Amino acid sequence: MTALVAPRARFPLAHLAVEVVRERGSTPFFALVACEGLRPADRKPIFSGPVTSDMPAQLRALADHLEEAGA
Repeated sequence: MTALVAPRARFPLAHLAVEVVRERGSTPFFALVACEGLRPADRKPIFSGPVTSDMPAQLRALADHLEEAGA
């Protein structure tokens, strides 16, 4: 029997990455990954949790702020 792997999307964010996992019929989850660790053990999620309905607006606000700050 083979295990099913949920679709995963990875979004680079400077020295980090955000991974989003979606399983049909389930709440999507995200993980903040330290992807530049020297050892594979250091490249694991440092935080994870469910994607909430207000997160898209919060991320847009962050992007707007970073653009206005001249980043």
